[in-house]
Amino acid sequence: MPVARGPDFDTLRLALAPRYLLERQLGRGGMGVVYLATDVRLDRLVAIKVLPPDRSRITVARARFLREARTAARLSHPNIVPIHAVEDHDDLVYYVMTHVDGETLDQRVRRLGPLPPLGVARLLRDVAWALAYAHAHGVIHRDIKPDNILFDAGTGRALVTDFGIARVGPTAAGTTGPQEVFGTAEFMSPEQATGGPVDGRSDTYSLGVVAFFAASGRLPFEDRDPRRLIARHVTTPAPPIAGLVPAIPGRLAGVIERCLAKQPDDRFRRAEDMAYLMTRLLQEHSAPPLPVRAFVTDSKLLKAPARLYACFVALVVLPLVVRGEMMARQPLLRVALGGAALAAVAAPAAFLLWRVRCFLASGHTREDVLDLLGAEWSRQREELAFAYGGRPTWLERALRAVAYTALGATGLVVTLGMYAPASVPDPDPLIVAGAFAAVALLAAVVARLRTIHRTDPGAGRRFRFWRGRLGGWLFQLAGLRFERARPGVARLRSLGAPPVLTPPTASHI
Repeated sequence: MPVARGPDFDTLRLALAPRYLLERQLGRGGMGVVYLATDVRLDRLVAIKVLPPDRSRITVARARFLREARTAARLSHPNIVPIHAVEDHDDLVYYVMTHVDGETLDQRVRRLGPLPPLGVARLLRDVAWALAYAHAHGVIHRDIKPDNILFDAGTGRALVTDFGIARVGPTAAGTTGPQEVFGTAEFMSPEQATGGPVDGRSDTYSLGVVAFFAASGRLPFEDRDPRRLIARHVTTPAPPIAGLVPAIPGRLAGVIERCLAKQPDDRFRRAEDMAYLMTRLLQEHSAPPLPVRAFVTDSKLLKAPARLYACFVALVVLPLVVRGEMMARQPLLRVALGGAALAAVAAPAAFLLWRVRCFLASGHTREDVLDLLGAEWSRQREELAFAYGGRPTWLERALRAVAYTALGATGLVVTLGMYAPASVPDPDPLIVAGAFAAVALLAAVVARLRTIHRTDPGAGRRFRFWRGRLGGWLFQLAGLRFERARPGVARLRSLGAPPVLTPPTASHI
């Protein structure tokens, strides 16, 4: 949205003419003001970052601004905003860069909410490639944050900008003074916060905070006091992202948690390692391996037969076993009936164990299943929220209120009926309680049917089952005789399965 054109705008417009035609202000930061302009010679839109005149007279500020421009101009990468020109004339100091038609990550999250897991993976991949290129050229950004990451509306790729406090060299020693700390407190690495030497792993920590914000919509550490906030970055472990985003793939959560490690040695050694890992993760989710897709599809198709089998056991098998034990006189017959009942109940667990064992024989792991189930659940919730709304409607809230009220009234009537004297006239308290219970059940059923449209509880239950303790135990039992490490080709061939190799996890890098 255009801003009011005051004297400063008109003065700057005259100073930049006729080479550039100033259009409007795009944003303002601590290091300068960014304007949208037209490059008259090339007939294209550009963004011009100008150092305010009052700061251009300060030698340190002027030198830092020019250093930012020259540092960024050295870098030519698809995920870094290119610099076209740097100008330094008297009080007018500015540089010209490509205009990115889009929005910042902060604007995207605040407008649409947290990114879906695969969107977070794409963000990590793009920014990690940009950082890997910058680090390879000896540039440490030191201010990776959502405001400095732009999304191109045409391609969807993320671009890094604003190298205002970047350092050049393999290791950047703190700042210009022992007590000076540059950066943004919410995204500052522990070593940067304490004024110590930083390298590319400091940018990796900041990128982990950015990914945490992109996935959950909140920061891992929040405090109004910058000093307390910095202290928490230095001493307090970040909360697990899986607790805030249940559908996040396990390997993606592991990457974010590894980025947020307090010790640099516990993070990725190089940004390109993380970029390769995110590229592999995105490739897998665009076309998951056939054994993983078959296992997940089979889990969906087994829902109806499982319910029928449970009804058959509960309504037919168990009553017959109980009646048979009551009538049986021989101990062996009772033992046989008890064994039959136990086998009927244990049969589903044995079947699941067999399915998991066959899946492990294909060379894949539980993490592959959780990644696919989590991505499907997240995508379905996103689609359902778009179609039916992300929050309960007024009708759903009203039905829930009716259900809870009627349920409370049922309990109250039953309690009063137990202590009421026998001479109490009609209606009978049990009849009134039954009526309230029927209303509660009807309201709850209707509310549930409407809620299913928004939440898809089946996908959530499948994901929680295989991520929970029971799913973990099944995989542990099924894999007792399999190798714990990545299956080799010889092992897979000995099992009669094709040589499918498990993609690397964060621990493999």
